[in-house]
Amino acid sequence: MNSNVFKSIRIYHGHTQSAFASLLGVSESTVAAIERGRREVSDSVRIKLARHFDISDEFISTLERANKFNF
Repeated sequence: MNSNVFKSIRIYHGHTQSAFASLLGVSESTVAAIERGRREVSDSVRIKLARHFDISDEFISTLERANKFNF
């Protein structure tokens, strides 16, 4: 999962970085670093995203393709 997909999930669900961080149990600076591409999305964060938002690999692939074409 790249930073654009991570940010797209947050925005799609209408969360601020602070609220998203709280929801995922990480710091706001972690969310900001991921969105800026300065930090990878860890496996534990991926699992939390999948559990909380019921996100499938297919959904992530679709977002990645859409971000390639700036949809």
